[in-house]
Amino acid sequence: MVRAPNLQPNQVAFRVPPNCNKFDIHSYLTNIYGVNVQEVRTMNYATVHKKARNGKLEVKQPAYKKAIVTIDEAFEYPAAPEWCSLELERFKLGSKNAGRKMKGWRFRGPAEERSRMKEIDEELHARLNAEQKK
Repeated sequence: MVRAPNLQPNQVAFRVPPNCNKFDIHSYLTNIYGVNVQEVRTMNYATVHKKARNGKLEVKQPAYKKAIVTIDEAFEYPAAPEWCSLELERFKLGSKNAGRKMKGWRFRGPAEERSRMKEIDEELHARLNAEQKK
């Protein structure tokens, strides 16, 4: 599912494999999720190729298809889970540390960043352990 801010309240955007057609998408949503689908629109996006410094072609982004589905009732995106925000904060702190290392600065960040990273790690480990015990 793709969050698209410019869609109507009863429209949802999906990223689907290029070999799916409108009928497949319509029947999948109707049979699996029991959603009344009014319309399916699809757009094909080509593979993005970039040339590396050594002259070789690299695939930066594979080909995909975007489907915009119009449904009967208004759709609300589910709230992002709490662990997503923790993972995002952990990623930002880690990339900040990696940037310091690449620039040749001190690898260890300030004390408040290190303590926040420890808190995030402890929360994630506690949540992981609680899920494993269930």
